[in-house]
Amino acid sequence: MTEPTPQTDPDRPVTGEAGDADPVGTSADAHHDHHVAPAPAVRAQLSPTLSLLLGLGAATIAIGGLRSIGTIVAPTFLALTLLIAVYPVYRWVSRHVPKVVAGLVLIVLLYGIIAALFASLGIAVGRLIDVLPNYSAEFNDLVTNAEKMLADRGIDQTQIDEFWKNFDLKNLIGIGQAIAGYLSGMGSALLLILTVMIFLTMDALGFPRTLGAIHSYKPDVADALVDFGERVRKYWVVSTIFGAIVAVLDIIALQIIGVPLAFTFGLVAFVTNYIPNVGFVLGLVPPALLALLDGGVGPMVTVIIVFSVVNFVIQSILQPKFTGDAVGINATTSFLSLMFWAYVFGALGALLAIPLTLFVKSLLIDRDPRATWVGQFVTNSPKVAERAAPSP
Repeated sequence: MTEPTPQTDPDRPVTGEAGDADPVGTSADAHHDHHVAPAPAVRAQLSPTLSLLLGLGAATIAIGGLRSIGTIVAPTFLALTLLIAVYPVYRWVSRHVPKVVAGLVLIVLLYGIIAALFASLGIAVGRLIDVLPNYSAEFNDLVTNAEKMLADRGIDQTQIDEFWKNFDLKNLIGIGQAIAGYLSGMGSALLLILTVMIFLTMDALGFPRTLGAIHSYKPDVADALVDFGERVRKYWVVSTIFGAIVAVLDIIALQIIGVPLAFTFGLVAFVTNYIPNVGFVLGLVPPALLALLDGGVGPMVTVIIVFSVVNFVIQSILQPKFTGDAVGINATTSFLSLMFWAYVFGALGALLAIPLTLFVKSLLIDRDPRATWVGQFVTNSPKVAERAAPSP
């Protein structure tokens, strides 16, 4: 009995006993292309030192690039974070009115926030410039008393004259005018912020669908964006609440002490509260100076003490606790991020130090399991990794 001859598929290579393709190409279709499995890719392993050096080099290039386009990136990022902060208002309004009307409400709200931020600083600087010339006599008296005190302690009058000959109240006015000029020079950045807000608001109408599309391709990126949005919204809310508390307490204290422009300095304290760590100093100098000119050393010392106590209790104890719990960043990271982002983006970098750090943390650290150990240096609540129990 003969065995049946198997049917030969012309598109299929002849196989041997092991069922593998004919290794020498002696099949019926000698010109058929054989699909050979590609060899596994070999990944080069770099030493930790070389990896570190390459990473530092790439980071240096990236930082230089960010600085060169900082006039575009920083205003755009500020507009984005403000939109994220007030986006819940848009969602609530859109439930009761058409989305186009809700978008217009969102634009008005964003423009109002920006106008209040810049106008408060401009008003404060302008009022200080207007008031300082009225204290020329008091300033000269302070200089005379300081010279007498230094002379009584054995300091040569020639040295005193050399120090004071070019220093008078006009120098302080010049500093204020320079600050005012700097603020006016931010007009281009302000225009960019307002323009970007319009386009961001237009895109916000379909942002949930966009986020869903991103999630279908890159779920980890979409989750990181959602995490960043939640954290930066909490940061702005917490900073605004504590800034308002500090401003109210400062206004009350300045009115009790009798320092002029108490409400103006309260606005300055509110705005500078958004700048972590050093915002307190920026908000303290103007009222302390005016207290010195208006009432002497006693009121100035009182202002410094009151502001320091308020800052220590609220901004150094309470606010970092609430901010750390809200955004997950420790105090050291907050301080270092201020210096770093101020170097990269200037004044707006100082204002956006925490949001920028949150963006890096959410997209580059938290979403990458290999970078989890880096996040332990940044977070305010480090966690020990759970290790599997050894097999018996």
